[in-house]
Amino acid sequence: MMIEPSVSEAATRRAFLKSLSASTLAALMANEPRVLASGKVDQPRPKADCCIVLWMAGGMAAPDTWDPKRYLPFEVGLPVEKILSTFPAIDTVVDNIKLTQGLEHVAKVMDRATLIRSAVQPDLGSILHSRHQYHWHTGYVPPQTVAAPHIGAWMAKVLGPRNPVIPPFINIGQRLEGVGEQEELKAFTTGGFFGSEFGPFNLPYPDDAAHSVRPPEGMDTGRFTNRYKAYRKLIDASPQREFMSDYQQESMLRSMDNAQRLLSSKEKDAFDISTEKKETLDAYGDTRFGRGCLLARRLVEAGARYLEVTTEYVPFLHWDTHENGHTTAERM
Repeated sequence: MMIEPSVSEAATRRAFLKSLSASTLAALMANEPRVLASGKVDQPRPKADCCIVLWMAGGMAAPDTWDPKRYLPFEVGLPVEKILSTFPAIDTVVDNIKLTQGLEHVAKVMDRATLIRSAVQPDLGSILHSRHQYHWHTGYVPPQTVAAPHIGAWMAKVLGPRNPVIPPFINIGQRLEGVGEQEELKAFTTGGFFGSEFGPFNLPYPDDAAHSVRPPEGMDTGRFTNRYKAYRKLIDASPQREFMSDYQQESMLRSMDNAQRLLSSKEKDAFDISTEKKETLDAYGDTRFGRGCLLARRLVEAGARYLEVTTEYVPFLHWDTHENGHTTAERM
């Protein structure tokens, strides 16, 4: 049995199909993904083969950085509800896009940037910034019953290494010990359920990165190799293996193999930023973050896939402007 739609239903349906056809045509004109006769999706291939993320860790205020609002110079007695931005807005090289005063260098290159002002974070029931960082880095809203992979682990897993010697996922500048909310930071700075071979190579101090790819002081390469072989046998026989899946066990052993291969390679020299010329070191700045950016550039040139350079999240320091926000933002 078929029921004829009413006149109003038919009109609504025609309007829907009309709007759908228009939106489909617009998407095709914009060169959006389309289905070919073969059934495969035709979509633009990504041009980049590696990624450097500069992560300003903390909780900066949008009206004082990327999304300026109404600005009134401070005066004694000015009602707080009148204050939206504490810095005036500045023009950028793109018409109708403004940033906050203090971001003049970024303003000069906004024609090479994409500014996203529509992101909405979930209400995680706490001000813990690391919970939101977890969401941004993994796509999962915490807490989770499984270890979620960092976006760097996704790139390492899906795209593989650019150079089999260089770790595909390298994390620069973030300590995982001795800072606020360190357990939360550890929770997403991992390879997650992909396995340890896709986890990050952590380099909290760029100036010391070269030491992380050398045998311990007083131990030559041959002795270190023998110790590695003995350690691998110990892992194979460890009773702790019963608490790991076969996949995770094999992933851990492969990560050890990767580390051993790096330690005996010539590519490990890329980790030593002390070999750079003085003018290059000066250009990047004598700061942990600046040196981290320099190290990231060297490692990309050596074949890394994904690098994250962070100013490091410590509550109420660096880009966390929840306390003394105006003064902190001005300093940063």
